[in-house]
Amino acid sequence: MQKRQFTASADQVRRGTHGSDEKADSGKTDSIHLFRNWMIGLVVFMALTALAIAGFNALVDPFGVFGDKAFNWYAYDMTNNPRTAKIAYLDERNGDYDSYIIGCSKTSSFSVELLDKYYEDAKFYNMIMYGGDMYDIKMTARYVLDSYKPKNIVIALGLEETVNYNVTEDRTKNNLHAKVEGAPLLPFYAKYLFLNPSYAADKLGALADRSLLPKAFDVFEPETGVYNKSRRDAERIVDMDEFMANNPGFEYDLTDKRMRSMDKAVADVAEIRRECESRGVSFMLIMVPLYYKEVDNYSYDELAEYWRALADVTEFWDFSGYSPISFDERYFYDAYHFRNSVGDMALARIFGDESVFVPENFGRLTTRENAEAHAAEIFAARAAPEIDSYTAKLPILMYHDIDPKPAGDTCVTPERFKNDMDELAREGYTAVSFGEVRDFVLRGGSLPEKPVVISFDDGYRSNYTFAFDILKAAGMKATINLIGVSVGKSVYKDSDKPIIPHFGYEEARMMYESGVVDIQSHSWAMHDSAELEDPKVYREGVMARKGEGEKAFAFAFRADALKSREEIEKNVGNEVFVYAYPFGFYNELAEAELRDMGYTVTLSIDEGVNTLLRGLPQSLIEMRRISVYTNSPGVTELIERA
Repeated sequence: MQKRQFTASADQVRRGTHGSDEKADSGKTDSIHLFRNWMIGLVVFMALTALAIAGFNALVDPFGVFGDKAFNWYAYDMTNNPRTAKIAYLDERNGDYDSYIIGCSKTSSFSVELLDKYYEDAKFYNMIMYGGDMYDIKMTARYVLDSYKPKNIVIALGLEETVNYNVTEDRTKNNLHAKVEGAPLLPFYAKYLFLNPSYAADKLGALADRSLLPKAFDVFEPETGVYNKSRRDAERIVDMDEFMANNPGFEYDLTDKRMRSMDKAVADVAEIRRECESRGVSFMLIMVPLYYKEVDNYSYDELAEYWRALADVTEFWDFSGYSPISFDERYFYDAYHFRNSVGDMALARIFGDESVFVPENFGRLTTRENAEAHAAEIFAARAAPEIDSYTAKLPILMYHDIDPKPAGDTCVTPERFKNDMDELAREGYTAVSFGEVRDFVLRGGSLPEKPVVISFDDGYRSNYTFAFDILKAAGMKATINLIGVSVGKSVYKDSDKPIIPHFGYEEARMMYESGVVDIQSHSWAMHDSAELEDPKVYREGVMARKGEGEKAFAFAFRADALKSREEIEKNVGNEVFVYAYPFGFYNELAEAELRDMGYTVTLSIDEGVNTLLRGLPQSLIEMRRISVYTNSPGVTELIERA
C-alpha cells in the first residue's frame, strides 16, 4: 500500500513537472512577445521622436538651410552660421545682386552701398564669414561664379588667411554649405534635420527678445550680408581713456603668427583671378586695414615674401601694415576689426573720392614693380603719427535764455554774455559752426588753433533780441537749436499755459542769412515740460513713455525729428544735421534712428571738452557741452575746468 502511494506520488510528481515545463515554455513565449512588442514600441517611439525633431528643426530652421519659410529671420540664421544661411538666402534671391565681396569677418566693414556707388552699375552683396580662411574664400568664390554669374568679384584679405587653411572648428556653426564644397547634399541636410533641437528652441526663445537694434543673436543684415553695427556705431568716442574703458577688446595680447599657408593663399588668389578673367568678371583684391598689434605678430621677412608673391599674381590695393589708422584704437571695434568709417576711407582711396577724408599714406596700389619697396615701407615703419595731425580739442558752450533780470540759473544777463564773447576773443578762441566741425571730421577740413562752438538751446526770443547783436559785434557765430512746436510762441504747445517767448521763423531766417547764426533741431515737440505737460502723455526727453513699445517709440521719435528738420529747412533755408537732445536724455535707439535719418551731429548735456578725430563720425555724436549758468565763473575758466 505504501508502494502504491509512493508510485502515485511519483506519477503526480512527473505530471507536475511536465505541467511546470509547459508553463515555463508559455512564460518564455510571453516574455519574447513582450520584449518584441517593447522593442517595436521603442523603435516606433524613436522614429516618431526623430520625425518630430526633424519636423521641428525644418520648421524653425535655426541655420536657415531650408529657406526659413516659417519665420524668414535670416538675421538670426546668418548669425548662427553665415556660410550656410547666406547660400540658402542667395539661392532664392541672387537675382537681386550681380556683384560680391568675399572675405572673413573684417570684410563686413566695407559698405555695399558705397561699392554700388563706385562701381556705378552694380548691386553688391557682402559674403563675410567669421573665422573664414582662404579655403572658405576660394570655395565661396567658386560657387558664386558658377551659380550666380556675377559681374564683379572683390576679395578682402587680412593676414590670418596665411596662417591656417581649411580648418573647421565647429562642423555645425563654421562649416561651408555642402553646395559650396561640392559635397553630397543628403548627409548635409540630414545633419541639420536631426540636429540637437536646442538650437531651434533657442531661436524660438529669442523671438520674444527681438529688438529694432541688433542683439547678440541677430547681428547680420540679410539684405546686404554685413554685420549690423548700428548699436556699436551709436557709441560716443571722445577721449582715449573713456574709449578704452568701454572697449576691453584691446586688453589681451595677440600671439605670434607664422605664415604656414602662405603658398596656398597665393595659389587660391591666383585661381580666383583666373576664373574671373575666363568669365569676363572684374576682379579686385583688397588687403584690409589692420591694428598695429596684429601686424606686430608677423615676421617682416614673411610679410615681404607674401607681398612679392601676391604682386606676381595680381595687383592689389593695400591698407594693412603700419598706417596712420593702425595706431589709434578708436578706429577699431576691437583688436581684429576696423570700423565701418575706416572701410569707407579705404574705398574712397581706391575710387578717388575726394569728398571723404583719407589720411596720407593710407592705402596704395601694389604691383610687381613696387611690392618690394612698399613692403619695406609699411611693415618696417613703427612710429605712430603725431596725434595733433588728426585730432582737435573742441569745447562747446551751452546757453539758453538771456535777460537783464535772470529768472533761473540757466539764464544769463546780456552783459555776462557780452563779457563771455569778449573774453573768448581775448584768449584767442575762434567761434566755429557745426558745419566746419563736421567738415574737419568727415572731409579732413581745417579748424583754427583754438576753436569753440557757441550753442543755444530752445530758441528763446532773447537769442534774437540780445545775443544776435552781441555775436555780430564780437565777430562770433553761434548755433541755436529750436524746439519746433514753440517757434514764435509764448504759450506751451497748444495750451494757454505761458512760457518764455520764442522767436519766429522770420527772425530765424534773418539770423541765418546773416551768416552769424545757424539754426538746428532740439526736437519738434519732444521737449516736454514736467510741470506743464499732461502726465498721461509726458515723456522724459526722447525716452519712451511709460508703456510705450519700442516700435511705437521709434515711429514717434522718427516722425518728430523728421518734422523738425523739414520745418526748419522749409522756413529758414539751412541744412539741418545737428540734433540737441532735450534735457540730455537719449538712448541707443534714438541715436541709431538719427544716424539713419542723416543727422551727423548729436549734442548731450554731459560736461566736458570733445576730441574730434578725422575720419571718425562717432566723435560727432553725443557731444559734450559746457553749461553756462547765471553765476558761473569766467568762460575760459569753465573751459579749462572741463
